[in-house]
Amino acid sequence: MKQSLFLAGLLALSCQTPATAAFLNEVQANFSAWDSDQDGVLSTAEIERGVASPLFKGPAGAAIASLRRAVRTPDFKLPPLTLVNIEKLSLNAKDQRDVPDFEGMYESALRKIEASPPKLLELSKLNLESLEQGKLGDCFCLAPLGAMLGSRPAEVAKMFALTGDGQVSVTLGGGLVLKVPFPTDAERALMATTEGSGMWANCYEKAVGKMRMKSDDAEHPTELSVVTRGGSAGTMLSILTGHEIERASCSPFRDPKTTEEEKKELLAKIRSQMNATQAAGRLICGGTLRGKTADGHRPPGVRGPHAYAVLHYDTKADVVTLWDPHGDDFKPSAEPSGLVNGYERSQGRMKVPLTELVQWFGGFSFETTLPLKNKAGSPPPTNETL
Repeated sequence: MKQSLFLAGLLALSCQTPATAAFLNEVQANFSAWDSDQDGVLSTAEIERGVASPLFKGPAGAAIASLRRAVRTPDFKLPPLTLVNIEKLSLNAKDQRDVPDFEGMYESALRKIEASPPKLLELSKLNLESLEQGKLGDCFCLAPLGAMLGSRPAEVAKMFALTGDGQVSVTLGGGLVLKVPFPTDAERALMATTEGSGMWANCYEKAVGKMRMKSDDAEHPTELSVVTRGGSAGTMLSILTGHEIERASCSPFRDPKTTEEEKKELLAKIRSQMNATQAAGRLICGGTLRGKTADGHRPPGVRGPHAYAVLHYDTKADVVTLWDPHGDDFKPSAEPSGLVNGYERSQGRMKVPLTELVQWFGGFSFETTLPLKNKAGSPPPTNETL
């Protein structure tokens, strides 16, 4: 029996790569500190608090960030996260879709931590191309930020300031000021990437989380965990700008009861809203519900549910330029681009004819000139991705 256990141990060791060994070393060294109630199991809330703690730096931060990705990914089938079970999972992840790849997660998190500049904002590098969504489901707050960064970058820069106590003040629309601590190493591994322009976007994400925190939400005890719950891009646009919004739903274009005349009238209204909002220098964002047309087809490359910024509306061509917060590229596998083959995307930017966009888009939110009445923002629609 002892010999078989010894051989099993040797076999387990032989399966370890340097990254797996490094991840497990960090878990073994920090497990007790993360397990605050000392019951031998890491709960989701304990992992969230570990991510928010500045005590876990570098490799330790990468390890707890990897555990956080695992517990917040619904596709993974996880046993109770005891030390033994984490070790088993990390050694048996290869080619199993329902098991987290801790090795890959750890390496990715550590690279991001090491590449993140320890500064708030470098103005010369502040641009839309620098912003990319991280490992959180917070497109709802990044899409409005991207819309502002694309057309009013000076307003974005003015949002952030260092405080005398080493924190960061984030000023949202209407003068709402939220103070947050600098993001921890683990938080930076999970939050948006800014390509060397600083941690301003991460401070914004934390501020949004702080604004939405509830004292009785045990599963979401930190700013970052609250942001992950998602929300309404339109509501966030009103909070970011301090102005009320007007919404335009695209669902009638998928409703068989909508007549062609009604669709024509709605399309004309959306065009008018696009033109008026853009001419006044105001912002537009929106999102998908499922990203599918009435017949259930989703154009390749389209995400849903997901929030997008509207960067430009070309009146003559009747084409909308969207920005996907993931900031990535997509090339259709066949020509022509469109509803069937998808739309080419470069650094998140994609051009879509409005007549096609309304067929799979959920709806638009248009910034108005009216001051925001409620600091919680315009009430969200039934589906919170809009």
